[in-house]
Amino acid sequence: MKLRVCGVSFVQAEKGVKLSKQNIMKAMMVALLLIAGATVFASRPQGQEAREKPILPENYLPDGAERDLIFQACVQCHDLRNTVSQRKTAAGWKRTVDEMIWRGAPLMADEAETVTKYLSASFGPDKPIPDEFKKKSAGNKR
Repeated sequence: MKLRVCGVSFVQAEKGVKLSKQNIMKAMMVALLLIAGATVFASRPQGQEAREKPILPENYLPDGAERDLIFQACVQCHDLRNTVSQRKTAAGWKRTVDEMIWRGAPLMADEAETVTKYLSASFGPDKPIPDEFKKKSAGNKR
């Protein structure tokens, strides 16, 4: 005896065994779960298990009250990746802070001076750029 359900043929192995609708439904559910599990497992990209931690630029800001000012004024418009990856003199940072104020950064004059000093001390030309923020060569771009 052959039973066909959703394009799948079931053949009765023994004469004494009857396939009930309930048993067929259970078998179909198990098969669907196995297929779904295999699909999810197979669709996972290779190397996903060893995924790198995301780089958080804010982790590269030294502690201090100035850090809080940067979070208050700078991250409203952009993330801190460019900030922590640049190396500038005090004059260069002053120019950048002044431009950000011109663009709308909510800093008072004394706060701008504090932020400029903090940035030039933390990200001056003598400070190394973390490897995570160094520009990749044109051959590695995707």
